[in-house]
Amino acid sequence: MAAEDFVWNEEDLEKIYLVSRLVYREEIAPNKAAEKLAGIIEQSPEAIKVFFSMYIHMRYGRIFKQSGVDQMIVYFLRRIAEEDGDRALGFALKSVYGYAGFKESVGCYMDDLNKACAEIERITGVKPAGS
Repeated sequence: MAAEDFVWNEEDLEKIYLVSRLVYREEIAPNKAAEKLAGIIEQSPEAIKVFFSMYIHMRYGRIFKQSGVDQMIVYFLRRIAEEDGDRALGFALKSVYGYAGFKESVGCYMDDLNKACAEIERITGVKPAGS
């Protein structure tokens, strides 16, 4: 089952988020983490590693170009805002807006993700890093 076809539930989103944080902090190796998590949720290790990469790019404010799942991206943004503060959220917003811009440049519809980011900005008052 492809990641974009999966029906996400809050519990699985949280598991992916928590393990992504561990990978980002280099507390667990990505391959090992993906294998273990694949045994718990209905995703392939390869798809899970894409989520890890997205999260890491968001934390550094770098654009990721892998096809993401909007629900996962917004969940990451929300949890970064809750757990890591304004600076981290600013980097994450920069990353996600960059991703959305890239996807739009190749003809993908990204209005929903852009609206979700704008709403997070409105609620938190945090702007993308560098803006």
